[in-house]
Amino acid sequence: MLPKLGHLIGRLMRLLPNVTRVHNRHISANFHVPLFNHYVSQDLDKLRQGKREPNLYRWIEGIAHGSVLFDIGTNYGQESIWASCQHGKTIRTIGFDCGLLASHFCALNRELNGGTFDFVFAAVGNSPGEMMTITANSDTHISWLHKKNVPYSYKVPCISLDGFTEANNLSPTHLKIDVDGAETAVIAGAKGLLSGDVLREIFIEIDHVNCHLVKRITDYGFAIAWQIDKPQNSEYLFTR
Repeated sequence: MLPKLGHLIGRLMRLLPNVTRVHNRHISANFHVPLFNHYVSQDLDKLRQGKREPNLYRWIEGIAHGSVLFDIGTNYGQESIWASCQHGKTIRTIGFDCGLLASHFCALNRELNGGTFDFVFAAVGNSPGEMMTITANSDTHISWLHKKNVPYSYKVPCISLDGFTEANNLSPTHLKIDVDGAETAVIAGAKGLLSGDVLREIFIEIDHVNCHLVKRITDYGFAIAWQIDKPQNSEYLFTR
């Protein structure tokens, strides 16, 4: 009975529109709306209203024409799209993520916008070449439905920013890191990038348990432009 019901619901959902366009003075971009995923749909509403992480998006909107942005933890591609679809600018953007569902949405959004950014499915860290185990679950975000969550794991290859930069002869001028606690490994794999003279700005979310990273980044010659403290982490913008 349940498979038949799922088949019927799936057929009906195919009749509904599943692409929305976000348009303002900064961008015009298309986004896939996953009708079965409420958090992405809610995010898209906030994007349209200008209420999603306004400090981050103001920073993205201020990135200059001709810059190169590496977006570590691109999720469904929202920030990569915001950078690469800006009016009157060309910003070379590469998004990185290792979440299965998020990467599926990201790949769809890339196609919906004519391939304006590149997407790499990999875990960014400090153990290039190793296979990393990613754990996740079906995540309903509804407490009384958590019994329906299905935990699962899978393996993805790890790359380092230094290795990727060298292999592709491409260095970012701007770096965004939002990896939910894995930022220590990302920074450890970017020593050459951080000590070079190309990278100008870093937006990063740092979990409070990783606050030692602030000194590590400033030791490379970066200064804190602004800081926003939140319950689980803090947002930082570092500039050289």
